[in-house]
Amino acid sequence: MPENRRMRAVIVASVLALLVGLFSLDYTVERGDTLSRIAQEHGISLSELIEANDFDNPDLIHPGQVILIPGSEVIHVVARGETLSKIATLYDTTARELADANSISNPNLIRIGQEITISGTPRRSSGESGGSASSGSSNSGSSNNRSGDFHIVRSGDTIESIAKKYGVSESSIRTANGLVGNTVYTGTRLFLDGPGFIAEGSAGTSSYTIKAGDRLSDIAARHATSVSALAEMNGIGNPNVIRSGQTIKVPSGANWVCPVGKSSFFNDWGFPRSGGRYHEGNDLFTGRGTPVVAPVSGTIEFIVGSIGGKQFNLIGDDGARYLGSHMDGFEGKNRRVSAGEVVGYVGTTGNAQGTSPHLHFGIYLDGKAVNPYPTLLQFGCKR
Repeated sequence: MPENRRMRAVIVASVLALLVGLFSLDYTVERGDTLSRIAQEHGISLSELIEANDFDNPDLIHPGQVILIPGSEVIHVVARGETLSKIATLYDTTARELADANSISNPNLIRIGQEITISGTPRRSSGESGGSASSGSSNSGSSNNRSGDFHIVRSGDTIESIAKKYGVSESSIRTANGLVGNTVYTGTRLFLDGPGFIAEGSAGTSSYTIKAGDRLSDIAARHATSVSALAEMNGIGNPNVIRSGQTIKVPSGANWVCPVGKSSFFNDWGFPRSGGRYHEGNDLFTGRGTPVVAPVSGTIEFIVGSIGGKQFNLIGDDGARYLGSHMDGFEGKNRRVSAGEVVGYVGTTGNAQGTSPHLHFGIYLDGKAVNPYPTLLQFGCKR
């Protein structure tokens, strides 16, 4: 292998290893440690600790060895239409217990985007280990149903071996987790079924300034629309009366825009996170202050959370919900936006402090997180 290619391979491998480490909740074994003591100190059972790690011999651990500590809390992000009682039902608890655990004085008053900490291990039938969303629809052709059954990848696992173990198809696992290629990472949570998604964009609008001699029929033809549609879109009572210099809205076709332009990222969907959560999105690494834009047209709301920091929550015209976290700042207020419109700036707010500036980017359909990775690749967002 030529020296420059070998060096590039080393750099890529090092970056991937660093990114994998960023999202792991791990513990470094110290002299005198035993698995029983480690489990007790972290409030979990010995069997849970052994199950979360691929030990050749659980009785033999050594100082400096890094082991994964499974968590016991998840974070649920409140979606439109949800109540505390509805959320409690998902996790086999009560609204009062959730209110007490999250210092919510009025259980009847929660807001979209609010983060609710769920103590204990949620029932698997809920299908989510953190995060919810408003309604959307998939264009992948796969079912939106997700059983919630999953597999934690261990050393030596392959997509084929996982599929055989559970009696499901490889395509089901690939679709549910947005897998491209055959690489899977140890410690990653992979759903066994569920929806996949590749965005198509939404019908956006742009502005057109009427020139001398223009007719509405000519403008409609140039923008693949009709005179009546233009008239209705712009409140024009008489389509035969328009004036030079007048600015009108015209359809701009189906758009999907990379949220931060080209950036560095890989398929970190499903990576373990602190608090027993799993990564439900992709982290797009780029320079601090890089403009963050709306990927599609829709209605945007800005929220601030202890984990996600400064975030945008975009209900897209394409039926999906888009979430962007850890921004250093917002651009404008809650409003209607067009695809490509600047909504904020890349940063490290929330629990991203101390990491490289990046945007955590998530997509949700029908209350379920779906992997953005195939969409980001489809639209050439990778640097």
